[in-house]
Amino acid sequence: MGLSGGIKALTGYQRHESIEQTIDKVNKSFTSSKQIAFIQTSLRSAKDIYFYGGHSTLTLNERFFNLKFDNRREITECKGTYHITKPFIHSLNSLQNRVISTFGSGRYRKYSPISKTQCKGDAYLTLTRRMIVRVLRDPELIQLNFNRKEIYKILKEIGLKCTLNFISKQKGKLPVFNSVPSTQKTLACLTKLKGFIPFFKPELLLRN
Repeated sequence: MGLSGGIKALTGYQRHESIEQTIDKVNKSFTSSKQIAFIQTSLRSAKDIYFYGGHSTLTLNERFFNLKFDNRREITECKGTYHITKPFIHSLNSLQNRVISTFGSGRYRKYSPISKTQCKGDAYLTLTRRMIVRVLRDPELIQLNFNRKEIYKILKEIGLKCTLNFISKQKGKLPVFNSVPSTQKTLACLTKLKGFIPFFKPELLLRN
């Protein structure tokens, strides 16, 4: 098993970038949220097909690879953003530390499914729409400021229907780069988007 396969098998993280870019993401995450967003690809489960019908189609779900310390081991030494740990002598010590670590922390949503019924629509276009809205809501990335209605009109022009509420829900969420598969439909949408933002680079969103 290569390094790429090992990362996926051990962590569940599915990467669509070079290993150098993955290492850079991991290093940068330690100084920010300690989470890496990625798009998980899988087939619909047999149970889902049995209960709801349809075919064994591809599903895309937005996930977060969590690098936060889970207090399952005892920290013995700190070296910058990294720590040297050892197993707890007693399991109760581990449970106690995990409970203490949750004090004062609020609940948060760890992931936001793209769709529960991918067989009823184009999962790639659903993902494309989500990422484009996030790009348009990031003035630092595109050097332009768009309000909700302007974003709504742009998406309508490039053939991606959405609601103002959908656009609002993407506020504060960052686009996941190298996540959109290169298909005829997704490329058509990104090409049209470039007509509104000439300096936009579709390759930022497209999988390598």
